[in-house]
Amino acid sequence: MFVAKFPVPKWLETATQYHFDDHSDCLQIDPLESATMTGARTETSHVLRLYLAGPMRVTDGQGQKLVIRGRKAQALLALTALAPQMHRTRVWLRDKLWSQSDETRSSTSLRQSLFELRRDLGAQAGSALDINADTVGLNPDRVWVDVTEVQRDAALFSRLGLNEDTELLEGFDIGDPEFEDWLQAARFDWTDTAEALAAVRPARLLLSETGRAISDRFCLALMRGVVQGGDEMSHHLSDFLTERIVDNIRELMPVQVIDLRSRTAAIEDLAESAEAEFFCRMRVLCIGRNVTLTFFVYRSSQLAIEWTQSIQCTLEELHHADNLLLQGFVAQNTDRLAKTLLSHIPADSDETIALRAGHTAMNLLFRLDDDALDQAIALLDKAEAANLSGGTAHSLIAGLRAYAASFAVGENLGSLGMDERLRLHDLINTQLEDNPFNAITLACLGHVIGYVFQEHDLAGKVLERAVALNPSQAFAWDHLALHKLYTGDYDTALRHAQRATQLGAFSPISYSYDTTLAMAATLAGDYTRATLAGRSALQKQPRYKAALRYLMVAQSATGQRLAAEETRTRLLHLDPDFADPQVQLLRFGLRDAPVSHPLLRNLKPLME
Repeated sequence: MFVAKFPVPKWLETATQYHFDDHSDCLQIDPLESATMTGARTETSHVLRLYLAGPMRVTDGQGQKLVIRGRKAQALLALTALAPQMHRTRVWLRDKLWSQSDETRSSTSLRQSLFELRRDLGAQAGSALDINADTVGLNPDRVWVDVTEVQRDAALFSRLGLNEDTELLEGFDIGDPEFEDWLQAARFDWTDTAEALAAVRPARLLLSETGRAISDRFCLALMRGVVQGGDEMSHHLSDFLTERIVDNIRELMPVQVIDLRSRTAAIEDLAESAEAEFFCRMRVLCIGRNVTLTFFVYRSSQLAIEWTQSIQCTLEELHHADNLLLQGFVAQNTDRLAKTLLSHIPADSDETIALRAGHTAMNLLFRLDDDALDQAIALLDKAEAANLSGGTAHSLIAGLRAYAASFAVGENLGSLGMDERLRLHDLINTQLEDNPFNAITLACLGHVIGYVFQEHDLAGKVLERAVALNPSQAFAWDHLALHKLYTGDYDTALRHAQRATQLGAFSPISYSYDTTLAMAATLAGDYTRATLAGRSALQKQPRYKAALRYLMVAQSATGQRLAAEETRTRLLHLDPDFADPQVQLLRFGLRDAPVSHPLLRNLKPLME
């Protein structure tokens, strides 16, 4: 008899004890403190466009050329546009443009050049310029600068006709030695940037021509969020949701994330982003008390939006609900983005087997037949043989390998011998210690610890860690609900199962979540909800025997005799052994249950 125990991982010994109720896993957002709404930068809000790569050129937001007549006024624009925050002090500008004049004369000259600049910019001056007693600057939300934008979006480099030989401020000269020193240093920096951006274009062409992935992982680039009518909390919400979607994707497949949201993104990131086929962006639009959240996915090879997904709500709903709204939004976009990424790689390529192994194996496991189970295990073997890189991706492969054992035990497709149990025990121990940061992996391991090895105390801790780590992961909530079922806490199981079905509504395995809800509702005595959930599961997966069993019991309990008999007929066609009373006890896990148990009491009239 196998009696080995799992040692409690160190991270569980020292972890905070998590307690869950209907509100404990929410993102808490304080109400907006100010009623003042300020519009954020969008692609169409620019009133001024500055082209500094090559000969200097200035246009308005519609592309109409603006003529800045004074050379020093042009230099003012260039110096402020290339400042880290688009602002320079008046002292610094005087030193660069009138270094050979005294303070009084240089101050007068600066005021004269600013007057000329305002005059030549005309109607755009009020929105584009930000001038006070100490500094001269540009409004970064209203002014577009080519050399800055190409560092955010590498595809612009070629679209603007730039190359590694394009000179910054070509032919520009004002005859001041301090300005010339600054310009020489700025040109050196720009040359490094231009060479890096030009060097990545062959890789993009190779990807476009062959349609094949050139890396052992997906490359996904994040663009700056767009916030319209919001405040700092809206920016926080945009980043939070984007990062949660990306975290969910990384639990399913190996993804390299290039973060371009910072204005000062490293040039290495900008170069790598040119190899990304998909770019993501979040938009938060606030109009009065109404909010629209939109997630954009762009396909770079087509220079077009691939798809968008939106939800609408009020500020009160956003800030004070239990945030199932936000978590559902994250889960829905995760499932859709996963399908988009998977559709981009060849299905029959050994080179890309590691990219799709986790997502595909999980779906195969839930097809509920011997062949699919064997295919899933073979796929996991190939992924390991392909030397899949470490971290959470490798952890998922190992977690799914352990998880497959529960299918062999659960539907009597086979049994685990002593050697298999020992290997499974060692695999779980290793994964619990090595990488406790993938919620799907932890859910797999926690389920096996409880369901296969019957160590429910440790299983509960691991599963609670999984949902705390990622509250928007339906798979983790579903398996925590199953754990609560196994330990007899039916009301809690019902709450967790409801959350899983809401979060996983768009998952390829949503029928499994519906089935867990049917089980929990049946055992909790909520037969109406059990019937609805069971029917939903069977519409998606008509061969799901667990859904048929619990739907049949719920129909019997609510007096739907004819419907229950029809369900029984379908079940016996798929599982003829269920006619045996001992098999019935085994399937429901009721070998030691009294005959008065509600499941048996409602089952008996149908099976006599």
